[in-house]
Amino acid sequence: MTGSRMIVVMLIAAMFVTNVGATAVAEDVIFVGSYDTGIASYVAVSGNYAYVIDETNGLVIVDVSDKEMPVVAGSYNAVGDACSVAISGNYAYVTDKHDGLVVLDVNDKEKPVRTGNYDVRGYARAVVVSGDYAYVADRSNGLVIVDVSDKEGPVCAGRYRVARDTYGVAVSEDYAYVADYNNGLMIVNVSNKEVPELAGSYNLEGWSVGVAVSGDYAYVANDFNGLAIVDISDAGAPELAGTYDATPHVETVIVSGDYAYVTDMDEGLAIVDVSDAEAPVLAGSYDTDGDAHAVAVSGDYAYVADGGKGLVILHVGAGTTTTPTRVATTASPEKTAAPEKTTAPAKSPESKGPGFGGVLAVAGLLAIAYLMRRQG
Repeated sequence: MTGSRMIVVMLIAAMFVTNVGATAVAEDVIFVGSYDTGIASYVAVSGNYAYVIDETNGLVIVDVSDKEMPVVAGSYNAVGDACSVAISGNYAYVTDKHDGLVVLDVNDKEKPVRTGNYDVRGYARAVVVSGDYAYVADRSNGLVIVDVSDKEGPVCAGRYRVARDTYGVAVSEDYAYVADYNNGLMIVNVSNKEVPELAGSYNLEGWSVGVAVSGDYAYVANDFNGLAIVDISDAGAPELAGTYDATPHVETVIVSGDYAYVTDMDEGLAIVDVSDAEAPVLAGSYDTDGDAHAVAVSGDYAYVADGGKGLVILHVGAGTTTTPTRVATTASPEKTAAPEKTTAPAKSPESKGPGFGGVLAVAGLLAIAYLMRRQG
């Protein structure tokens, strides 16, 4: 093989490898549709429905089977200061500043029915449900474990009081992972629901507002680090694995597969590749028009509670259904009429250049043409 032909082959191979690498990067985040709920501050997704906590309309249930044209299915506005919601089966578990944990039967999406509640005695913020138990992050009283096997009469099973303000909670097997505003990550052994015990902790600099867990790692939304990834393989001695430097205004973190989805009030949604926990990198982002407070992911779509812009639906490529675990602070505005449907135009992303791969491909084609011309 002549030297010039060897160069051609090498250039073609280089372009092929570059293109393969490009396909491995997360797809562009694309606006799909929206629904104006009012002032959306939290969202959970189950099946074809998004359950949106709205500061003006309580719990709004949105049918998202048509992503481009979502429609309201029903609502429940008797939760004046709702913070978050978790879905399990035919029930929605709503945290409310005054009523604590509120249990709603949402089998009939058009007419959700309140079945019962448990007053946590503090400020119920975040909630996750596992089996017959709801784990509530009570800002004033730490972690509250509520037995919800009787939907009409939920009762307290146990409590663990943390040092300061509890903002977020996630649960995996026998452990609850609590985001403590001033003390970082607290790991609580909840194998005995009546007597939960502290297993370990990791004190993060700054304030921590949310936490998600996947495998051996806890992902903490933190103002100083942005996204802090903590190795929890040893619950008694957690260690910092890596960080992703997001802005100080992070609101939510959830994890799906190899990606962490982080919302930021100023910069919208950031998708971080956490396949290497020690060196997370940005995979994609979308700057929403509103204040991105929370996100849920189902399949190839992310559902963002975007403040005054309501529910925003984005196509994000690969993903699996996850449970968000962070609560946004809510105000107490007056109730408004039932939310009306509005259609939001797709955001116009900034123009992007061809990048390194594109430049290499163009250079390779020019080199091939030049060499073939010389051979001719």
